[in-house]
Amino acid sequence: MDCLICNHHTKDTSICRRCEVTLRADLSQLPTLQQEAKNFLVPGRSGSGTVSTERSIGFNVNALDYSMANETISVLHKWEVPIRKGRSLTPPAYLKAHPTVELELEESVKFHLAHLEWSMDQEWVKDFAGQVKELYTKGMAVTKKFIEQPRRIPCPTDDCRSSIVMDINNLMAGVTCHKCRTSWTMYRLLTLAMNNPNKTFYLDMDAICLWLNLSPREILKIVNAHDISKKNGLYDIAAITKARDLN
Repeated sequence: MDCLICNHHTKDTSICRRCEVTLRADLSQLPTLQQEAKNFLVPGRSGSGTVSTERSIGFNVNALDYSMANETISVLHKWEVPIRKGRSLTPPAYLKAHPTVELELEESVKFHLAHLEWSMDQEWVKDFAGQVKELYTKGMAVTKKFIEQPRRIPCPTDDCRSSIVMDINNLMAGVTCHKCRTSWTMYRLLTLAMNNPNKTFYLDMDAICLWLNLSPREILKIVNAHDISKKNGLYDIAAITKARDLN
């Protein structure tokens, strides 16, 4: 069976585990991104001190648009229609609007997450996932999170103090430390790094979700329950992995 979203082979499910984790994560973060967009209403400046290229008429238009959530709510409501019809639920026309934009968005996201197992079996799930990804990407850009820094991992070789740029999406690719010239697959490198007691490896939330096949919400539960070390928005992946295995 091929995944309905990425077309890669999957076992006994309509979409693969990676696409499911990504879709759940993108949906779950929409309310947070909408809230954070309010913090970026004032136009930023470039490193030279000049006004940035953000659309502005005295405030950041992109951030204002996203914080109002008109597009986000419209897209999510549009996809509620086939779900409610297919599952014989109350039609959207008979539902009362929530009193605030924030609550409307939050409740729509909850609805989609609650019915995601059903949605993932539908032929239109690729279009749905694509539009959710677009909303997520816009939110990341507005809140300054879209420019991704290269992910680096400490070389696990004893006495080597170098760092290695990693590609979490290509775990079987070969990689070589430019200093000690040791080579591994990315999968082996990650495994060695996480089991090295002398070095702590911090990784971003998206990469940890891909590595462990967990949602951000599941990761945060582990982080909060076990007081996992954090550093500049990154998390100790070895500690998270060990804590998950204890549960």
